[in-house]
Amino acid sequence: MLIVLLSDLAQTAMASPPIGIGGVATNLLEPVAYLSDFIYTACFVIGGSFLFASIIKYVEHCRNPLAVPIGTVVFLLVAGLALLSLPFAYLAVHHGMPYTLMR
Repeated sequence: MLIVLLSDLAQTAMASPPIGIGGVATNLLEPVAYLSDFIYTACFVIGGSFLFASIIKYVEHCRNPLAVPIGTVVFLLVAGLALLSLPFAYLAVHHGMPYTLMR
């Protein structure tokens, strides 16, 4: 039974052409592209949310400075701007993977 299984496996392996390392690398680029698009989109959504939260926290800080410190507002603003600029980081690198929704 084992010999039949191994011979069938060997025939299947010989029937398909070898793809090589280049084929494997090409096959791996598609999931990486989907993952990078997901990360870029998440950066836009979370960065926009942080900017919106910083505006709300600033209004709360103006009402009661003891309840919401200004450091929270500044942190949310800087984190939001950093997350919004992260998808554009591939423009500074020559070998970066571009964001496909901006094409």
